[in-house]
Amino acid sequence: MHPRTSSSGLIVFAILHHVALAISMIFTIASLVDSYDATTWAVFSIVFAIPAVVFSSLILHRAWSAVQDGVTTVTPGKAVGFCFIPFFNLYWNFVAHVGLMKEINRLAEARGRPDQKVNEGFALTFCILAATICLAIVAAPFGVVLIWQTIGAVKDLENA
Repeated sequence: MHPRTSSSGLIVFAILHHVALAISMIFTIASLVDSYDATTWAVFSIVFAIPAVVFSSLILHRAWSAVQDGVTTVTPGKAVGFCFIPFFNLYWNFVAHVGLMKEINRLAEARGRPDQKVNEGFALTFCILAATICLAIVAAPFGVVLIWQTIGAVKDLENA
């Protein structure tokens, strides 16, 4: 069994993720509206999308660290790292996010705590929307809910 991780900082990571994501989306909308400076707005959008990706990756890594019990086949580094492989990440997001929810539910069931089970539907919806590329922007609200669901599950696992 791996040493337990601390969920401290996850809320700060989530808030920073949401702020960076919101600013990035504002700049994305500005790039679509303002054809004269579209490139400038797009660059600003990418600059603010990077921290959003970093913070969501840190949360995903911390969550996978919390479910490591010797049975789990996905390591935290693999869960996050494979999300950055072009095209393969369209598949791997399902493993990283839906698989994480399944692992959390497995651990909740094994510990006799069905009240700590999470809804896998948000993760599945998020992954499907993100994989469609053209609907990826619609995935953002599901991603926000998924982050908070993940943080809650990690806190439950640590307190169990």
